[in-house]
Amino acid sequence: MKKTLLFFGFIYCFVFTGHSTHLMGGEIVAQHDGGNDYTILLTLYRDTLGIPMSPTQDFTVYDASGSPIITIVSALDPTAFHPVFGMPQGGLLPFYPYGVEVYFFMSTITLPGPGEYTISWNQCCRNAAIQNLPNASSNEMQLYTTVTIDAAQPNSTPYFMVKPVVFLPINTPWQYNPLPFDPDGDSLSWSFGLPNDYDGSMYGLPIAGYYDPLSDPSNVLSIDPITGTISWTASVIGNWVYTVLCEEYRNGVKIGEIRRDMQFIVLPSGSLPGYSNIGTIPSVNGYPQWSINSGQSSELRLMASDPDTNETVTFEAYGEPFILSNPPSFYQEPTIHNNEIETVIVWTPTLAEVRTDPYLVVMRLMDGTYMFDEAIFIQVNGPVAVEEHDSNNLGSVYPNPSNNIIHVPVNLNSSGDVTVKIYDLYGKLVFDKEDYFSKGNHMILIPAELSNGQYILSIDQLNKRIGTQNFTVVK
Repeated sequence: MKKTLLFFGFIYCFVFTGHSTHLMGGEIVAQHDGGNDYTILLTLYRDTLGIPMSPTQDFTVYDASGSPIITIVSALDPTAFHPVFGMPQGGLLPFYPYGVEVYFFMSTITLPGPGEYTISWNQCCRNAAIQNLPNASSNEMQLYTTVTIDAAQPNSTPYFMVKPVVFLPINTPWQYNPLPFDPDGDSLSWSFGLPNDYDGSMYGLPIAGYYDPLSDPSNVLSIDPITGTISWTASVIGNWVYTVLCEEYRNGVKIGEIRRDMQFIVLPSGSLPGYSNIGTIPSVNGYPQWSINSGQSSELRLMASDPDTNETVTFEAYGEPFILSNPPSFYQEPTIHNNEIETVIVWTPTLAEVRTDPYLVVMRLMDGTYMFDEAIFIQVNGPVAVEEHDSNNLGSVYPNPSNNIIHVPVNLNSSGDVTVKIYDLYGKLVFDKEDYFSKGNHMILIPAELSNGQYILSIDQLNKRIGTQNFTVVK
């Protein structure tokens, strides 16, 4: 069934390739290099059936009045790796059923001095298969980014930390997060913009007749103003263009913006991977937030799977913590349940990572065709007093009673193997697992594949009892 689905989607999405451009989308960012020097990065996404990518691209730089001041020709470097995504030039976006390539062009420029500048690029023409643009193949694609040179404080534009998502199934609630981030710590505001056509100016003009991708009324295409997560239940198959706009503010004044102009391709059907226990993360103001202390190793473990048991689920995580000098690590482990995996994020933050504002992290699940994003906040607090964690401690098992997964919070004052055992009321051992855990707070997740009844949980480390708890299984 999946092969038939992909073949249908392939024919539908690229049937017009011979009459239109290969481009699927793109974005421009500007990175401050010192003084008035900037590196401009243009990223373009193309389908593999289109005409070849041109080896050169032109940037035009405009001043605040809209007058062009610099035109630069950037040549493709076939040996380069993308500075944000780490992908080779012309590499395929991973975990897709068919090809979407990434190309990028870089130029270093020196701007005249303090002030606002816009870097613009355009190329003809858009994909004729796009459904929410009238006469799409007659429209050019225009991208631009705006940056303000501040003599008192360096400034780079924001950039998107996460590669775009292209494919999603019809009539299925779905989430994606491009994760805008600003290296200078300026305030960001994100929203949907309008795709632009070239008209000879630095911005171009919004394309007349554009309309939002068609949605199920219960979940129209929207973007969360706090996390940047895009939610959508597509109601019509085909190609749909959208634009994500990220504006940058400093002291309440707008100093820049970037945009990602990209296509979604909605396929006839399919299943999405998802988390079964994302709700176990405590929420703050309605958003999941994982609170950890500096100097203490902590793990976040979540269970994920895909309803289609023939699919293989893969996990990645993105966000500011992963570009710090002391980053978290993440990995996945299989469970005994079909294609279920346990996703794990591990971090021992230092005092340098403590701050008032939480870090935003996107956790992405992939099944080889589709992707699904969950956004969480990580709050890093100062160290706890020694007396608060100078001995092992077993927290209360929850939920209790349970009918799915048992969560066992445990604090360890040293690293080592931890043994988890469960006995029924007759003393029969019904669950036995040993795993290595580092020092600090952990959440041990145990699938409750047990019959109805009462049980005794026992946790040991290095042959020393940490604690025991009674719990009940009700199904």
